[in-house]
Amino acid sequence: MSEVLSSPFKKPECGDLYNLGAVTLLKDVLGGLINLQAVGTDKDYSGAITLVADDYIPAAGNVNPDGTFFIIPETDAAVYIVVLADGTQFTITAVQSTANLGQIIPMRLLRVIASGTTGSFSVVY
Repeated sequence: MSEVLSSPFKKPECGDLYNLGAVTLLKDVLGGLINLQAVGTDKDYSGAITLVADDYIPAAGNVNPDGTFFIIPETDAAVYIVVLADGTQFTITAVQSTANLGQIIPMRLLRVIASGTTGSFSVVY
């Protein structure tokens, strides 16, 4: 069972999806569009990020308007311990990271926890 950590966001529900103007685009309650498109990267890092001691929390200008970001696994069969946008802690398994190697993992994140994370990753928002 995941432990719920503090989060400024409420948990999205199916009824929270709606249309934006005349264009039919789905948007969740966290303010993000459902289709995942990267519009920027963390400018503080020039390559893949490898955590040693500190958790990864991007600076204010390196996140989506809702404060979240996405990761791209750069290490095959790695494990990533993350905090999801709703505040729950989640483990991205070696199988999941291998399946998404080099691709955006479709999870809005608040942080990547160093303890237990075994691989390198890139950040996009």
